[in-house]
Amino acid sequence: MRDAWRRIGGMSRIAVRQRMQFRFDFMMTLISTLLFCVLYFMLWKAIYAFSVEQVLPWEQLITYVMVGQTINFARWSPAERAPTYEMAMRVRTGDIALDLIRPVDFQVQRFVEAASFFVVEMLWVNVPALLLLIFVLGIQPPPSVAAGLGFVVSLAIGFLVAFSMNSIIMMISFVTTNTFGVQIAKRAIVDIFAGTLIPFDYFPHAMQMILQVLPFQALAYIPLSIYTGRLSGSAMGMALVEQLVWALVMIGISRLLWMKAARRLAINGG
Repeated sequence: MRDAWRRIGGMSRIAVRQRMQFRFDFMMTLISTLLFCVLYFMLWKAIYAFSVEQVLPWEQLITYVMVGQTINFARWSPAERAPTYEMAMRVRTGDIALDLIRPVDFQVQRFVEAASFFVVEMLWVNVPALLLLIFVLGIQPPPSVAAGLGFVVSLAIGFLVAFSMNSIIMMISFVTTNTFGVQIAKRAIVDIFAGTLIPFDYFPHAMQMILQVLPFQALAYIPLSIYTGRLSGSAMGMALVEQLVWALVMIGISRLLWMKAARRLAINGG
């Protein structure tokens, strides 16, 4: 067990060092994130100014949207794209054979890699962007310590759901050897169905009911609702449990797909 943890720790350090070599990539991600935040700020400000019915208070709405852009799991970021496209490339070249003979489980390798990228991006992109939005655009911080802690926990669980979805796409690469189109489609679906761009409150009631039983809400709607204080107390606890259930379900699905994909893998290169 100790040897396994030592291997995992070594893989994590390698992944962090690998991404830290591309600081310019993270700087551009930070700049693009801030640009999109400003664009959506102006868009929602115009919509809100001419809206007859105000579904949410302005401070809560703009905080939801801006924080949503900061933590957006569908964003074209290093933590999002690197594991998936790296996997597709390794399948095409045949280098995946080297991953399969390592003493650490294949999906554990990918998880450690993605988690390391996520932590680095959190420090280089998400936290700086959030602080800039709070001090420059006046975005509200969490209303309480409990909301802040709940948001952090919810964000970590949301990462598990996001990784599981990306892991499923990785399994698709075993069949198609190219996941670019699938990744683009997933990005569009997540942006809409996760509630990143538009809070669920703005959808028709029937669609809200559908969205609230899909796993996408665990990526953004639940963390953002906790951050803005719309979910608190027992409601926040129930939401976190629901998130965790979706994470376990999605991990189980990705694991089953991996077991099937491994049986039909054909090495084309090497």
